[in-house]
Amino acid sequence: MELIIQNAHIGYPNTPLVKEINLKMTKGEVVLLMGNNGMGKTTFIKSILNQIPLLSGDILINHQSIKNIAPQEIAKKIAVVFSTKNKPYHYTTRDLIALGRWTHYPFYFDLNAKDKTLIDKVIEDLGLKKYENTRLENLSDGNLQKAFIARALVQESPMIILDEPTAHLDESNKIMLYQLLRSLAKENNKMILFSSHDWRLAKEFSDKIAYIKNQKMQFGQVESIMNNNNELCQPIQF
Repeated sequence: MELIIQNAHIGYPNTPLVKEINLKMTKGEVVLLMGNNGMGKTTFIKSILNQIPLLSGDILINHQSIKNIAPQEIAKKIAVVFSTKNKPYHYTTRDLIALGRWTHYPFYFDLNAKDKTLIDKVIEDLGLKKYENTRLENLSDGNLQKAFIARALVQESPMIILDEPTAHLDESNKIMLYQLLRSLAKENNKMILFSSHDWRLAKEFSDKIAYIKNQKMQFGQVESIMNNNNELCQPIQF
């Protein structure tokens, strides 16, 4: 799979946020999306999903414009985890994760053996086995976050986009998640795009950075983006 963005301007009719975006992502890559609050990171993600129309330019998935791809077809290609979530509290952890399989069925679906095996594996990988029958309202913020990430993983889409996936996670779980994302990219040829304010740690697991600054997006290798932006090289202030 390949994602190409051609001279895209994103934002809203009277409020452009990022201009002239040009980038290319291919399978096996992990890309860290960075930028201050309000700079357009979530809008950029929603534009890739065609939830917010581009102001100009185009986004191509396997050389096909997203403008010509139906929403369910986009969902088959891209799994997404947003930072703001709707919580169906009457669901258990396992119920929520199982919803990730819906893109593989045209209408109402009953999980088959393959679905159940995949769900079991993801639950185990994310350390949720103990909580699989726990109602969402009784989960900690961290485990709820992991449950939504698990739902995206069982979707088995070629690309996974995550908006602040490590929010509410402690340091060890952050590292576990970053390692998992990198493993998915390198061993399963997934394309991973994720945003994070914890970029000093996140960059260690990333191949490239997409950095929004002054209404422009810089895109390139981690070291190149870091070296070209002095503010990213400043020591942490305590």
